Amino acid sequence: MAQSTCTSGNLQSFLRLLDEKGVTPEIFGNRLSSGVLADVFDPNADLSDRIAVRKALKLGANLSNVFRLTADHDQSLEQMIVAGRYDWKNSDITGEHFPSKGRGKIEFEARYFHFNRNISSKNAVEKIKAEDPANPWAPAQIVHLLAHGATNPEEQRKYPIVGLGSVALVCGRRDVPYLNGNDAKRNLGLHWWSYDWAPIYRFLAVRRVSAPQA
Repeated sequence: MAQSTCTSGNLQSFLRLLDEKGVTPEIFGNRLSSGVLADVFDPNADLSDRIAVRKALKLGANLSNVFRLTADHDQSLEQMIVAGRYDWKNSDITGEHFPSKGRGKIEFEARYFHFNRNISSKNAVEKIKAEDPANPWAPAQIVHLLAHGATNPEEQRKYPIVGLGSVALVCGRRDVPYLNGNDAKRNLGLHWWSYDWAPIYRFLAVRRVSAPQA
């Protein structure tokens, strides 16, 4: 018999998901006997397009707090900022402080993490990475944050959105980019990594969906 590759973390995440979805023993038994779970766990199953899978299950394309985001690594930082049409930006957000990494357009799943309490950057990153060990989330880098700002410009008027995946040394301190705003304007700013984030902040996280275009 082949040895299972599931870890205790995988199983705990699976059990937590069942609990969050309100899955009863009867529902689980029905899903198991239907053969759908066997299809999902087949090594040859292509589940890369989650929206298509949801449509096939007649669940619709809405992923609640999960959405798609395309980051164009071929754009310069300045081009990404212009695309966002921000009313103000911190002058230290430059290509020197945030050098470009990667190439091509890459599609991601994205979501906010909201802890609803004061939290340090270190603890927020740890919780983001631990959320789904089987398909882990990563804190958004500045390219993801700027793509989100350009695609969903009204979101930052509701709450500040932080990208903990890009850290720059500015004037001797570690800074991370974030979006915020109000009814009058939208801003692209920097905040200290050592900042103890208040409950109002959302942390953007991503995980890759597609490979770079050739």
